[in-house]
Amino acid sequence: MKNDFVATVTHELKTPLASTRMLVDTLLEGRCKSDQQQREYLELIARENKRLSRLIDNFLTFSRMERNKRSLDFEEVAPGALANTAVETVHENYERCGCKLSIEVAEHLPDITADRDSMVQVLLNLLDNACKYSEDDKLIKLSVFERDHAVCFEVADHGIGMSPRERSKIFDRFYQVDQSMTRKVGGAGLGLSIVKFIVDAHGGTIDIESELGKGSVFTVKITGNTEE
Repeated sequence: MKNDFVATVTHELKTPLASTRMLVDTLLEGRCKSDQQQREYLELIARENKRLSRLIDNFLTFSRMERNKRSLDFEEVAPGALANTAVETVHENYERCGCKLSIEVAEHLPDITADRDSMVQVLLNLLDNACKYSEDDKLIKLSVFERDHAVCFEVADHGIGMSPRERSKIFDRFYQVDQSMTRKVGGAGLGLSIVKFIVDAHGGTIDIESELGKGSVFTVKITGNTEE
């Protein structure tokens, strides 16, 4: 597993670093043809920087998982605020990929006891996956509602979906549903195992409904009674 982890980190960091280096060299050498092109390159660098930051966040969380250190900072947070932060973060990437994201937050939701950054990371990982594995029908919905005394965060897509066998393995570290798709969109196979780790640390659950060719629905349930 250690060898897999090192190989994955190396592969996933190399691409954005190489891209950023090329863009920076172009800017430093004054080879941009116009101010507009210069701005486009700067925006590309900013996007690659965000991508690197997200990758590093996932790798650091994975490292904590391996050491079994759940260093989370629990506080009372509004579920809608978590959802809005995640949506704002993925907005630019969704636009670039042609994904349409809708959000529906129920009124009068109770606060939950949670680590703010970790719960946002849960939603980001789920939204990233929904975007990656959507092909023609790139419509994704994030819903936040209350059910059975729990606050639910639900991410639904119309993507490639999963078989029952794939669903049983989806939270395994380094497991990736569609290898051919993964080669195109990238990914380390850690996103969902990190989601499971964080949700477990909050005393919550995560359910999956999925059908091949028809998409997937991931539902995270947090009771709000978590103790550190």
